[in-house]
Formats: sequence, C-alpha cells, structure tokens
Amino acid sequence: MNNFPRAYACYNKNSEIRMQSTSGGAFTCIATYFINQYNADIYGAAFNQNLEVIHMCISSVEDLGKLRGSKYPQSEIGDSYIEIKEKLLRGKTVLFVGTPCQIEALHQFLEHNFESLWTMDFVCHGVASNKIWRDYISNNEHQGRLKNIVFKYKYRGWKKWYVKKEYVAKTTYIRGSMDIFMRSFLRNTNVRPSCYKCSFKGLKRTSDFTISDCWGIGEKNTELNDDKGLSALLLQNQRAVSVFEKIKQNLEFQEYDSNVLMEGNWTAFQSVKPSADRQQFFDMYEKYGYEKAMNKFFKPTIISWVNYYLKRIRGVEK
Repeated sequence: MNNFPRAYACYNKNSEIRMQSTSGGAFTCIATYFINQYNADIYGAAFNQNLEVIHMCISSVEDLGKLRGSKYPQSEIGDSYIEIKEKLLRGKTVLFVGTPCQIEALHQFLEHNFESLWTMDFVCHGVASNKIWRDYISNNEHQGRLKNIVFKYKYRGWKKWYVKKEYVAKTTYIRGSMDIFMRSFLRNTNVRPSCYKCSFKGLKRTSDFTISDCWGIGEKNTELNDDKGLSALLLQNQRAVSVFEKIKQNLEFQEYDSNVLMEGNWTAFQSVKPSADRQQFFDMYEKYGYEKAMNKFFKPTIISWVNYYLKRIRGVEK
C-alpha cells in the first residue's frame, strides 16, 4: 500500500513524557530518534526568558522539553532558516517543526531539496497576535514574576485542559475556556488575518510528518484513550514510514484511514472564520489598550463562571 498519508492514533509509552506533552508525545518519540540516530539538530517553538515565542535549536534529548507543548502566538523565526541552510550544506541532519506555512517558507528559502532535512507540521487553528500576547504576559505579572506558562495542561485530564501559570512564588491553574487570552483565541478574534484564508489545509502536506490532538474517532478508542493524551500522527511519505518502523516499539498505536482518523479535527480541512466583532475588538484595543478591550469582549461574566462550576460538579466542563 503506497497511499499517503498513513494515519495512526498513538501515544508515547513513556508516561512521564506523555504527561508533559500536549497530546500523546509523538513529537518527542520522533525527535529522540533523530538525535540518537543522526545527531540531528531539532528546531521548534519555545518560550524565551521573556515568555516570547521563538524558534529555537536544541541538540540533546534532555532539552526536548523546551519544544514540547502548544504555543499559540506565532513564533519568531529569527535566523533559523539561515542557520538551517548552513547546516544542511555541511551535511548536518535537521528536523524542523513548525506551522505548515513556516515549512513552506523554509522550502522556498532553501531553493533546494536536502535529503538531510526532515520536517514536521501540525494541524493549526491559526496563530495569535504577538502584541496581545506580550500585553497578556505583562498583565498577568501584576500577580508576580511569571517564569512559565503551560497550555492544555492535563490537570484534570487531556480533554479538560487547563492553563498552568508558574510564577516565581506560586503556581496557579485556570480552565482554558475561562482564561481571557484563550477565550480571545478560541473565539477566532485574536487570530492573524491570513489564517482566515489559510492555503495549507487538507491532509496531504509537504512535510514528512503531521501531528495533532487525536480528537474524534481516536478519542473514542477505549483501548488507547485513557484521557492522558492521544496523538494523531500522519506519515506523509515513504521515508516517514521508514522512521515509524524504527520507533513504533516506543508507541502504543492503531492504524486508521486518514480521513476517518481526522474527521473530528475540522481545522485540518478548513480555515477558522473571523468573529463578527473582530474589528470592534481591535479598534478598542488600539484606542483604549489591552485591559479595557479584553475585559469588555472576553472577561468571563459571573453567569459564565457559575455555569462553568455547575458543569465542573457534573464533570462535563469544557
């Protein structure tokens, strides 16, 4: 069978890595293989010391934790493409992980196919405004110095994800749907305009691997889904299949038809639509600033908090 992509619902057998990952830990399994087998450099999105999202290069398994987990603002590429080209010309193996558009930009920049370049994209909802993200971080630091933020933290399970805010003096948790930044993002207001007309939808990608949360039929698989995280892994070509054959002993997995596996992940197929009040929000944001605009449009009301806690008591909160 040579049809691509080939699709798997899977999770990393290492439970610690799995719990530290947004979904099932498939990225770490693949990246570890490239480091151990090829001494590869891995490029992916990470937080810097100011909690800005940047593309960073790591070269050890111990540092992979910096690249794990969802980051919703667009990452700053910096000199990554230049560095990658120089390394590829020297014969270095590189795994680049990013949005589909970042991978397309990398291919355009390189103007040449390098066998030692491997790429992994993910199913992208869209990317959020970096300006709003910086204001969000600043606003949160009224409570103290922030040292880390973990999105989709599995505080109460994979499907009831939280935002974990690690301050120097304490750690706080808030349900993702009640966090003001996530509300602005999930309502498709705080999303850059080009993402509303994304050119990179569909299951067939130019990358070698595509990863995402395994929403839909995968999460209904009671053999695999124990609410600790499940990845959807798409192998886009034969060389990706060859890697999978070498790492599959480190994964619990089940193969699916790719359309069947991904039918519950609609952003793989179509762009998000802008919210009706997007322009009003940004007009207020530019005129009156972050706090006033965010509070007006996205601050949870007393009623929404009451409804949330009632659902939480019943175990059905979202």
